[in-house]
Amino acid sequence: MHATDPTVFVDDDFDDIDLGDGVTVASASDENDPSDAACVVVTDPDAEIPRDVPTILYTEVSPEAVERPARFDAYVSRGDRAGLETQVRWALSSADFASEHDDRAEGGAVTGSRTDAEWDRLKRLYEGTTDLIAAETGEELYERAIGLTEHILEFDNTSFFRHDGEGFYVVANDDDVAETGPISTDMGLLGETYRTGRSFLVDDVRDHPVADPNDPAYRSAVSVPAGDDGVFQAISNEVGAYDETDRTLAELLVSYVSETRSRIESEAAVRKSREQIERLHRGATELAAATSLDELFEQTVEITDDILEFDISYVGVVEDGYIVPAAISSDAPADGAERVPLDDGGIAAEVYLSGNTDITDDVRDHPEARPVKRMYRAVLSVPIGDLGVFQATTFTPGAFDERDAELAELLMAHVAVTAERIRAESRLREERDRSTALFEHVSDAAVAYDVEAGAVTVRDVNRAFQSAFGYDADDVVGSDLLGRIVPPVPDPDPVPEPGDDETIPELLVATGESYRGEVRRRTDGGVREFILNVVPLSPGEERGAGYAIYTDITERKTRESELERQNERLEEFANIVSHDLRNPLSVARGNLELARETGDEVRFDTAERALEQMEELIDDLLSLARRGQLVDETERVDLGAVARQAWATTDTGDAELVTSQSVVVDADEDRLAELLSNLFRNAVEHGSTGNQTASGDAAEHGSTGSRDTPDDAVEHDGRDVRVEVGGVDGGFYVEDNGPGIEPERRDEVFEPGETTGEDGIGYGLAIVQSIAEAHGWSAIVTSGTAGGARFEFRA
Repeated sequence: MHATDPTVFVDDDFDDIDLGDGVTVASASDENDPSDAACVVVTDPDAEIPRDVPTILYTEVSPEAVERPARFDAYVSRGDRAGLETQVRWALSSADFASEHDDRAEGGAVTGSRTDAEWDRLKRLYEGTTDLIAAETGEELYERAIGLTEHILEFDNTSFFRHDGEGFYVVANDDDVAETGPISTDMGLLGETYRTGRSFLVDDVRDHPVADPNDPAYRSAVSVPAGDDGVFQAISNEVGAYDETDRTLAELLVSYVSETRSRIESEAAVRKSREQIERLHRGATELAAATSLDELFEQTVEITDDILEFDISYVGVVEDGYIVPAAISSDAPADGAERVPLDDGGIAAEVYLSGNTDITDDVRDHPEARPVKRMYRAVLSVPIGDLGVFQATTFTPGAFDERDAELAELLMAHVAVTAERIRAESRLREERDRSTALFEHVSDAAVAYDVEAGAVTVRDVNRAFQSAFGYDADDVVGSDLLGRIVPPVPDPDPVPEPGDDETIPELLVATGESYRGEVRRRTDGGVREFILNVVPLSPGEERGAGYAIYTDITERKTRESELERQNERLEEFANIVSHDLRNPLSVARGNLELARETGDEVRFDTAERALEQMEELIDDLLSLARRGQLVDETERVDLGAVARQAWATTDTGDAELVTSQSVVVDADEDRLAELLSNLFRNAVEHGSTGNQTASGDAAEHGSTGSRDTPDDAVEHDGRDVRVEVGGVDGGFYVEDNGPGIEPERRDEVFEPGETTGEDGIGYGLAIVQSIAEAHGWSAIVTSGTAGGARFEFRA
């Protein structure tokens, strides 16, 4: 029916897809006939489609709006490239079955080795997987998979098993029995499939050297590995109930289940991370309402237990040279914490004294650990300012990671600020008649003032106020406080009512009211973020006098924003890895399987190139992971010298570098060299004679930028490429004499994965932009003097 190398026919306006070696992608513009293809992909629901050719609809139109959906063999939402490529591969698998039907007798008789019934089962399985991959939960996925085995594959007794370290558990079967177990890893055919990662077809378990059925009635079986931690089995009471077709169908089904499960688990992890951050933020906000340290610490362990899901949480405060238990989880043993000396208090004392967070995978391997209970294994320890230490512990080793530490540090920063506020308020109440002592002891900026007729007159300020706001006491005392420190634009949520004179929190002392909240106040160095505590001198009385305490949280707010950006980058990287690593991995896996089947060693070369591409992608992702990191220290460096150093360590072939000798910039020298190296590599790859040759060869093979470079492609030799590095007003530039970048693409070239090269990964310019942002530089793309690409960087 089809040639040895199958052809996939796509619409003219459709993006290229990567299906690996041995598959040809053709379109109407190539004057191909879709009826000769092994599979057709269309984007128009009303398009004419050939008969008897598997056809996939790849469109932005929702499934509900597609008329006559039965015309198509599968539906994929536009943009889901991985889903499309998987569906196409399934269609090609179907075509492989169909190829055995080349000679059909009149009336539909089959002269090949497959029967019409086998072909029908494969087609029905193929159609059923469209519903399978739409599952949104693991339970739903396995339920649908079991349904396919029963109604489409026509298997007797089927089960999915998961291995969790103790043994196997049944997660789904056709008897609706789940989570039974554990079943030993050494258990017969089940354990052999898991250990070897191979599929088994057993005609009679009584004759099999490993099979050890738990029911003497079982005779034949199909056993298929499901990912790295699972096994699928179909069991029959009849001898020889299954054949190779059954095993192939089972393997196809299990591959879809494994891929869909990975997608579901990845999406669930991202959702959980986002929800956890949101809940943690709400919990930290609630901490601000605590009125005592005891209440604060009890709420802290409740939040860590509930939101961070730690087994046991503990807060210890430092008193008289000892770390004293202040709060512990309600589920902890009665004697789960004890008073320990600072000079010999194990990990807790070490963390408090050093001020550094510690993750201990197993206390039994830590020389300084002094666990109260032998059952304690992994421990996360975080300092709480100068107040004490927070610790979380579990009963299993290696339970904590860097993300747990970051979330705990963020929460403990809130705890430390709130604890300081509570202690400050307590001191204010105790010393409200001793204003001099108040100003000497409060560590935050404090103001004593009077309110009369809506005007705030300063009576005194402490040294912390002078330091934080930059105003001398002599200039402030007796002046209007609000006119000096309230920014021109009011807060977005004034208190209590917009437009009222009393919307400014400092005015609330006129009626004896307290206030606590975040405000923006103007200092001599600009507007900064503060937590404002307004304490009336006589609570509940309209005396019009009180204190305002300003806790500078500008840096903390910056850290919170950075954490949010880090979580956004985590989601971005998850998407990049899940999509961009899948293609070369599929190429490598497919060629290794073909090499195993055919013995063709050339397949190993193709697999090796795919692995090299994965390695390059991983290297670029590691570099890209530095996005958003600040450059802590810069120095005056010679741009020309750094450029020549970067050029010497970059594969530039015969390309030419021209530098200016008198350009000096403020930069981190190593990261500047990395920026230049990526630009040099980009210029050589896109401007060299070798690259143009490789692009031409790739076009003839129908390849895309993410496919392997053809065997006859020429390496980038840099021939005729000239790169110039020089200074501009306020910065520097790098330009080449290559083909340049079209104006409409200049805003896109810095996007991760964006590439026009045939063997590029597409992260070099994203790395360039991240390094520029870390330096505080703007990066723009324009045309060079020779018509090539010009990148300009300005502070």
